Amino acid sequence: MDKDKLTFALAYRLRFIDFLLAEYGTINRSAICSFFALSMPQASHDFATYQQIATHNMESDKTSKTYRRTREFERAFPKCAGSV
Repeated sequence: MDKDKLTFALAYRLRFIDFLLAEYGTINRSAICSFFALSMPQASHDFATYQQIATHNMESDKTSKTYRRTREFERAFPKCAGSV
């Protein structure tokens, strides 16, 4: 998937996922749903899209129902002034 062709809203949500993985090492669907007022299926779709863009950045932890940062993690959306 080409990052340049994402809608603003989707790019913002993917940047949020990238930020939380970088800063905290984990993220779950409820974090996305709460912050952006999304449905669970939409959050799942966003995680799948992020996984397509940054294939080695996160792995699913089915026990705790979270996604965890991998050792190969590299920011897919580099920091820029005024953004997450």
